[in-house]
Amino acid sequence: MKKDKILNFLIALLLALIVFNLFLQPKKTENVVATGVTFKALKTNYTVPNIPILEVNNNTDNEIYINTCKDLSIFKDSLKIDKDIPTSFCKDIKIEKKSKQTLDLNPINKLFASSWQLTFNLKTLEKEYVASVTMEDKWYINNFFSSIFYAPVYNLFVLLITYLPGHSLWLAIIIVTLIIRFIILVPQHHILMNSKKMQGIQPKIKEIQVKYKWDQWKIWMELLELYKKEKVNPMWSCLPLLIQFPLLIVLYWVISWITSFSNYYYLYPPLQDFQVSEINSYFLGLNLIKQEWVSWIILAVVIWIAQFVQIKSSLTIHKKTKTKQWEIIKKDVVVDDPVSEFMPDPNVMNAFMLWWMPIMLSFTAYFMPSWVWIYWLIWTLFTLAQQIVVNKISKK
Repeated sequence: MKKDKILNFLIALLLALIVFNLFLQPKKTENVVATGVTFKALKTNYTVPNIPILEVNNNTDNEIYINTCKDLSIFKDSLKIDKDIPTSFCKDIKIEKKSKQTLDLNPINKLFASSWQLTFNLKTLEKEYVASVTMEDKWYINNFFSSIFYAPVYNLFVLLITYLPGHSLWLAIIIVTLIIRFIILVPQHHILMNSKKMQGIQPKIKEIQVKYKWDQWKIWMELLELYKKEKVNPMWSCLPLLIQFPLLIVLYWVISWITSFSNYYYLYPPLQDFQVSEINSYFLGLNLIKQEWVSWIILAVVIWIAQFVQIKSSLTIHKKTKTKQWEIIKKDVVVDDPVSEFMPDPNVMNAFMLWWMPIMLSFTAYFMPSWVWIYWLIWTLFTLAQQIVVNKISKK
């Protein structure tokens, strides 16, 4: 009986394996090796003004030669383009066997400044190959920010680079940074003055915390009254970051793509003759647009020193006066005072700003291109000069 059960089980298992192998097992897909020549666009849809990428893949056993003017025809909405093709686009290209190469469409970047259908016909080895792309308009919000922020800043850089000696990008970065600093000179002055006033009223704030240590609501009400009386706003301490980082994002956006031929789309009419190839992006042998370990070391050291000096100068008055002022209330502070635990210690905050903030900024420099250290150095030196003026005003 047991033998029959075992035999039936083995037969059922064998049948299951046969059915699985015949019907249920996934079929093996064979790798199909392309032969001949293939011509394609890496994407079928591109947003204005991005330049499409066309790729020619030579899968033959021989080299092929292509002339981008004689062998490549371009159609815009079914109409052949002949007049708008510059001579700089005409090149002889050699593609080795079993290799691929992308076509340089930068010289005809003006074709990609509007939305339409573009068709590229390539003739080689007595055959014709077709690749099509559709240029689409930008999304409304993207177009809005490009027009309001990117285009003005980019055209400012183009104007400066056009007339600066050597078409130097680093000189343009310094000038643009100074222009931005002068634009926000008045609000930045109010921010620094507010910061100094906040340091000056720290003893009064501590007195309120000690006096009403068991009544949180009363503390906040008294602090609001004190801020109103002294005409200060603690929230203003966040404004430098709120001002600087959006500007840095716009500059990062512009400078990172400043050598892209697609920027022709953003040029204002008086600057339409500007050539991207004129831009000199090198400074002391460093490419300002790229990330290099040498530039990171320079950037990290410069940022740390500049930020340390600037932050230290902003805390000078508080450090000079804190000993005498804080000794008055030190004896009244209870060790387990819940208010002291709840409110941040100014000395701890100052130490963080003085030592750790420059270190954090230096670390982030690793992920930044070389031009950032020029921008940050000029920005910090300007802030330092403004801080010295504020310190002198505060002493009067």
